[in-house]
Amino acid sequence: MSLVAITSVFVFEFAAGILTNSLALTTDSTHALLDVVVTAILIIAATLALKPRDVDHTYGHGKIETIGGFIGGTALFVVAIFFIYEATARIASAGSAPLVNPGMIGFAAVIYTLGVDGFRITVLGRAMKKTATPTAGTTALKADFYHAFADLASTSIALVGLWLVTAGFGHGDSIAAIILGGFLAYLSSRFAYQNAMELTDVISPKLVASVRQVANGTEGVLGSDDIKMRRVGREIFVEATITLPAEISFENAHGISAQVESNIAKSLVGSGLDVKPSNITVHFEPTGSADLPPESIIEKAATGVSGVKGVHNILVSRIGNTDSMGVSLHIQVNRSATLAEAHSIANSVEDSIRGRLKGAETITVHLEPLMPEINGIEPVADGKMQDSIREIILGTSDVKKVGRVATYRAAGNVLKIDVACDFNSEMTIEQIHERVSDVEKQLRAKYPGSIVTIHAEPS
Repeated sequence: MSLVAITSVFVFEFAAGILTNSLALTTDSTHALLDVVVTAILIIAATLALKPRDVDHTYGHGKIETIGGFIGGTALFVVAIFFIYEATARIASAGSAPLVNPGMIGFAAVIYTLGVDGFRITVLGRAMKKTATPTAGTTALKADFYHAFADLASTSIALVGLWLVTAGFGHGDSIAAIILGGFLAYLSSRFAYQNAMELTDVISPKLVASVRQVANGTEGVLGSDDIKMRRVGREIFVEATITLPAEISFENAHGISAQVESNIAKSLVGSGLDVKPSNITVHFEPTGSADLPPESIIEKAATGVSGVKGVHNILVSRIGNTDSMGVSLHIQVNRSATLAEAHSIANSVEDSIRGRLKGAETITVHLEPLMPEINGIEPVADGKMQDSIREIILGTSDVKKVGRVATYRAAGNVLKIDVACDFNSEMTIEQIHERVSDVEKQLRAKYPGSIVTIHAEPS
């Protein structure tokens, strides 16, 4: 609609300029002709920008819209300079005869042009509201919107010039044209500069810093130094590389990176850009082993040994003021393993730790049987057995009360005993652990092969 309207303006004004010998009308019609060309370019650019991504444009075609905006801004700057030059030339020719002989057709052409300019501003303004986010509109529409305002201003200048010439003051329109030309030169150069910068992938450092802060603030992320961002048309693309602990699982790492993507997308919602989660890519990298705590290195070294079913109670002690360390840990092996087999596994664990942890001087490995998985247990209603269990537990010092006693029989005739008992609430966990271990030993001595679980509660 804008293209058709401005084309009609060119035809009418150019014809009126020729008939009235009016340089102002001819110049304004030339401006309209340039706007016809620029608007056509912007339509083509905006149309191409809407095309989906393809093999040649993996980031889409949004840059074409930016190119259209740059061309529009540059063209408007050239027109502004031409206005200033033409107005200066008219002032310089002060002794010349008046250049304009308006007549009715001249004023009719100007009034028609003003009406079309107002129509274009209204149409383009509505289109920008429909296609824009709260703080940013399409580049092509902005360019044509500015052109419409420039046309309105320049046509107003032409109208004032025609009136002043009719009133006998021939250079009033030239002075006004110089003022208007300076304003248009500033506006258009700024617009062209912004699009030129976008073509070079410039991005606000504050926006990058904000994205980095969001990534670093996500739970589990150790750092995010490498942040890349670029704007393509109305869309923004983000590539972030985050550092994660090397010992976490791939599943957890993927979950953290997905949370980072979500947090970044939320932080960009108010930026005035089109934010799509699919345009945010997060790469995760593990930290080096030198950056990991010794306990993590030891756990990873031990769990990687064949035959180790579990690792806990890792203790690392610095020996004096040296870099040497003393290491102790508990590992679980199959209950059916012989002492020779378990000892071989322990030796492999020591070798694995020494190979990964520099400075490990003494390594003590405590062997424990792995508790089997209990499936299909059946309750055992044996009052005498439960009374016997209560008697053993109450005979242990510091036990204040025996609560629920549950006995079950599992596959392979394995007895499972679950007991809840109260201890002095002022006791430390270490003291409780010693008492519970003593109770477990006594119950296993009474019922060989049983699996005992003691739940301690404060009295």
